[in-house]
Order: sequence, then C-alpha cells, then structure tokens
Amino acid sequence: MDKSFQEKIKNRLYEAWEEWKPDYDDWLKWSRSLYSPDAIIFAIGEKPQIFSEYQQSMKVQRDAFIMDMGPIESCVVQGNVIAISYNMYLTQKSEIMGLLPTGKKAMIRVAEFNTFEEMPGFDKPMVVKLEVIGGGLMEQLVDYGPDGRIKIQQ
Repeated sequence: MDKSFQEKIKNRLYEAWEEWKPDYDDWLKWSRSLYSPDAIIFAIGEKPQIFSEYQQSMKVQRDAFIMDMGPIESCVVQGNVIAISYNMYLTQKSEIMGLLPTGKKAMIRVAEFNTFEEMPGFDKPMVVKLEVIGGGLMEQLVDYGPDGRIKIQQ
C-alpha cells in the first residue's frame, strides 16, 4: 500500500474526528461526509448493516443516550485499514424497559477498524467498511445481586 495513501486516510480520520457532532441531525450530515453510501457497518446488532440501516440504528441510540466521543488514543494504519481506540461516553436520556435509570452515565472502551477507499464522486477517501468493538456498558449500568438477579446500579 502506498505510504502517501496511508497518511492521507490517517489525516482524513483525524480531521473527521475533530468535526464529529453529538446531535443526531448534525451527525447525519457528518456521517455522509465520511462513510460511503454502500459502506458495510458492523456496529449495532448481530448482523452487518448497510450505511442507511446504520443511520437508522444510530437514531434509536441517540434517542436513548446522549453520546460523546473522547479523543483518539491509539491509531495503527495497515494497508487501507485504520484501527483506532477511544472512550465513548453515554448518558441515559430516559428509562429503558424499566431497567436503566435516567441520567445514568457510562464509559465504553471502543476499538474501530475503518477500511478506506477512493470513491468516484468523492474528493476524499471514504470508509467502505467499519467494524466497531466496544464493551463494558451493561457492566456499568446493571449489577447482579447475591441471588444472581439483575439489580440496577444507582
């Protein structure tokens, strides 16, 4: 892989990160500037989604949580793939299924693998595949009592 392309996609991701918006409508505009319309996204749910499905899933998440992203803490580029890690911060907007209390805050450690390609009709490389790995949300929102039953953390 051409080193100049690797530097270009690294710069592209860092620039996009600086422009990230927490509001859903602003995020929609932002996401269209980074992800290819045909991008395959492994992030929400058990199955991969095409970009438009991912946008719909993000609407559901944004309705439930205030979402913010910490800075990129690590970044590795190999070929046309960039791996990054960062912290995502979620604040519960309202109760979910009577289990999770409003205002509960959680931090998730996230790793992303972004595959970039030059796309016709776009002046910058676009993400054509995104894989997100995150963990720790449920452990922060719920606890298990001595009887093994879920207990809400306050």
